[in-house]
Amino acid sequence: MRQALILPIFIVTVVAVFSFYTRPQSPESLAYISAPAPMLQSAQSYLLPISEPAYAPIRDTNVADPKLDANAALLVDVEFGRVLYEKNSDVRVPIASLTKLLAVLVATELFDNQEIITISSRSIRVDTLKQTLYVGERISVGNLISMMLVESSNDATYAIALYAQQQGIDFMAKMNQRATELGMSQCVFTDPAGLDDSAYCSATHLLKLVRYMLKNTPQIWPMTTVLALTVQSVDGRIVHELTSTNELLGTMEGIVGGKTGYTDGALGCLILVVKLPEKDAILVSIVLGSRGRFTDTRALIEWVNSAYRW
Repeated sequence: MRQALILPIFIVTVVAVFSFYTRPQSPESLAYISAPAPMLQSAQSYLLPISEPAYAPIRDTNVADPKLDANAALLVDVEFGRVLYEKNSDVRVPIASLTKLLAVLVATELFDNQEIITISSRSIRVDTLKQTLYVGERISVGNLISMMLVESSNDATYAIALYAQQQGIDFMAKMNQRATELGMSQCVFTDPAGLDDSAYCSATHLLKLVRYMLKNTPQIWPMTTVLALTVQSVDGRIVHELTSTNELLGTMEGIVGGKTGYTDGALGCLILVVKLPEKDAILVSIVLGSRGRFTDTRALIEWVNSAYRW
């Protein structure tokens, strides 16, 4: 009896199911059936890219890394924020006159270029080697900054630091405070000109200073590309003929700016900012502790042109 009832029940069930799926559906029911589950919908939204990833510049792995003498080096494309080359870039080393970039930044934030400084004997031949100013000379802050950037004058740097002291400002404290504000935690500065090799910084944290100055003090960089310049005391009686310490100026295209440095302890140091010809790329090269800073920097810039494409 039970088996006799199974077949009719089965037939009725099949007919009912068939009728349900073949009957016309209302728009509301179709929408409900075709809509994805909320969890799936959320997952699909998450998987969609928000924006196209930036792959440039693209590295050609067939091109070998350059051979550098430098103890530390860093090469960065600041447009894309990509490190193109690094060697001991987080190692803290003395940086010599690269320190003057920070000194210039602090000086421009503290003083007007037209302010006049009277040079004292404490600002003369501070490195015991070269005299670039004269006792009693009256010269503008702007001209002293030019001397710091073009010929890397130690006397001019100390003259500004002593002028700050006369105004009740601890210039070295300001420099270290500014470095801290810029996130340069791997850096300690002990004199404004970089003569003290117990001071130190890393290439990675020098880059923070360069990036900030490129964005916020663009007026400084053109002065670092000047091959020769004449500046005078206020009365015009003392004339200073400045010659750049950067041997790459006039021999390499696209230089936006830079700063040299050298002491016996730090060896050769060089920051160079370069715009690649025919490419929308700004490179920052930092070479520290090199016996051939200009050769190393040129090798890095030439290498990146063959090792990467934009």
